[in-house]
Amino acid sequence: MQAILIGATGLTGGILLELLLAHEQVVGVITLSRKRVQNKHPKHTGHEVDLLDPASYSEHLKGTHLFICTGTTQAKTADKQEYYRIEHDLPLTVAQTALEKGIGAVIAISALGASPDSSFVYNRGKGDMERDIAALGFKQCYFVQPALIGGNRSESRPVERFFINVQRAIDPLMVGFLKKYRIIEPDTIAAAMLYIALHGDKDMRIESDRLKELAALQEKNNL
Repeated sequence: MQAILIGATGLTGGILLELLLAHEQVVGVITLSRKRVQNKHPKHTGHEVDLLDPASYSEHLKGTHLFICTGTTQAKTADKQEYYRIEHDLPLTVAQTALEKGIGAVIAISALGASPDSSFVYNRGKGDMERDIAALGFKQCYFVQPALIGGNRSESRPVERFFINVQRAIDPLMVGFLKKYRIIEPDTIAAAMLYIALHGDKDMRIESDRLKELAALQEKNNL
């Protein structure tokens, strides 16, 4: 596998980068980002680019798999048009350019409940992203749909931290079909994405509880 990764400066993307670099079947990882990715691993090549401008990175799209870990929050990006550009236009632009350059597989982080018909802005943007990338025609196309993501972030997000703490308190009560709404950790998402890249999955859209199962299989393979 020769991986292309966008979103490596984020929480899940950074963990995925380390997993990819450590795996023997991955010959190299190319990261594309607005800010420099601080990783000097010999299998890593980083480029600072404008992800909305294919001319700034199309020559670097040489690989087999595209991993999309980009995203924002409404708290960080209050402008609705800019929010949609980051959640939808950016991943779609990169995916379309990657397909044109011969990359055959894409694995993107979406969200549980993503749907173009959702009444929630976040889920609607992710749903539009899924719909439009799926329509491009990749040989392999997967969308991982995590529930609320845990983990420690470098920036202060007090509102998000509050909801995470509340969710952790009620997680034990969420059983049966509700289990998929439990908090999921970023390292679990990253491990599941690696497993999907190596082995595929029967579904294009993979919900949070299934991601935990795939992450466990990946960890078992590493033993």
